[in-house]
Amino acid sequence: MKAICRTSGFIAVLALLAPVHAAAQCVGLGRLVDGVEGRLESMRDLSADFVQFQEDDLNQTSREEGHLYLKRPRMMRWAYDSPEEKLFVSDGDWVYLYAPADRQVHRDRASDTFDDRIPLMFLLGRSDLEREFTGFLSVAETRVEGTCGMRMFPARESDIEEIGLEVEPDTFDIRRMVFRFVDGSFQELILGEVRTDSGLDDELFEFSPPPGVRVVEGLN
Repeated sequence: MKAICRTSGFIAVLALLAPVHAAAQCVGLGRLVDGVEGRLESMRDLSADFVQFQEDDLNQTSREEGHLYLKRPRMMRWAYDSPEEKLFVSDGDWVYLYAPADRQVHRDRASDTFDDRIPLMFLLGRSDLEREFTGFLSVAETRVEGTCGMRMFPARESDIEEIGLEVEPDTFDIRRMVFRFVDGSFQELILGEVRTDSGLDDELFEFSPPPGVRVVEGLN
């Protein structure tokens, strides 16, 4: 899989300065894996505030913030507020990237698209973790206070080398994810004000290009 645009990521300096907490009083690793798996299997939709950091393979860094909505099957909406307004949305069939300042919309078939935001469908699309990942490691320290952490290594060949999770120990809701890619880049996503199974309407994931906006085929 080839990433088409990695628009947000992890800032190394922030990583050094961010507080590190001893992991919360956690269940064993096997129970943690089962708890996350059960949570993902039962979850139908998710909404949350997000902060996204990235460092790419050229050591370029960025930070973006906004609100995220996910819904089965393969629907998502990333509404970016900072540092600039933009929208990345999929209705399950088409993916659109719209930046009002550019006066253009990029679109592509969802089945043909890989983007750093697509792995976030992992949140709703992976309910058999032991089949999807070859190994799991517990984490002694976490960035989000009060969470339990683990590292997971994908079983199938992909651009993703490793995924780190930090979850609430009582609900198993995911609060932080770190994607490490085979090219040395990585992305961090921190979620706040998480709500699940709130009955998100499908209309939230629909998009029509505004009048006068140029439509460009492909997200590259």
